[in-house]
Amino acid sequence: MDTVTVDTLAATLQEPKRPLLAAVLRVLGQERCAAILADTLTCEASGGMLTKDGTRRRTPGGVFFQLVRERATPQERQCLFPWTAAPRGKGPPQQQAQGQSPQPSQGQPPALTWDDARTLMQTLTTEPPGEARTMKLTLIGRPGTVETHGQAVVFRLQGKPPGALPRGLPPVPAQAPMTWNVMVALRQWNRVKESLTANQDDQLIIEGYPLMQGSQPVLLAQSCTSVALQRARKQGGQQETETP
Repeated sequence: MDTVTVDTLAATLQEPKRPLLAAVLRVLGQERCAAILADTLTCEASGGMLTKDGTRRRTPGGVFFQLVRERATPQERQCLFPWTAAPRGKGPPQQQAQGQSPQPSQGQPPALTWDDARTLMQTLTTEPPGEARTMKLTLIGRPGTVETHGQAVVFRLQGKPPGALPRGLPPVPAQAPMTWNVMVALRQWNRVKESLTANQDDQLIIEGYPLMQGSQPVLLAQSCTSVALQRARKQGGQQETETP
């Protein structure tokens, strides 16, 4: 999605609170809003997010606003959500803007550094690993050139650094983001190709198995849909529910 607008956010999230969406876009800016929107769609594709009391699933707009609360600086939260108390221990906004780990408050353990992480990872190589029952990577975006070969298509998607990470993690290294070589079965690709061509704002949502082929990161797609197709499917389900 090249440009994030209030109309884009409202339509994608099916969110009626347009003034709040406009405020978020104004305070956080295009890039951060696009990253949070992408993570919202990933969360929705993975089953959604429950409300704080765990009694129901949040709406897509509710997920988006919750991620905004978590990633905004205290000053930004105060500006956007003045009726709620800012979470404690987020650290100075200058540190978050520069991608630095917040300094620990008195009595708190220090954040993990990359030097410490490398030492720990080396130590862990001497121990048997646990078992990941499921390993899945989600990519959301629009492809560049698409090559078709036999029963599959191949294209590339370049990642982008995340926003502020949870407290305690080391900062994202200053390096080029990974570019994934995505391989999708032709029959799955044909289901989304028309929507991508007709709607320049539509984005793929791809889930699959990540691996390395030499020095090249590869994602073997297990599912492939798009934001517009998901939205149409959800709206169709709602209309069926509302029909007496």
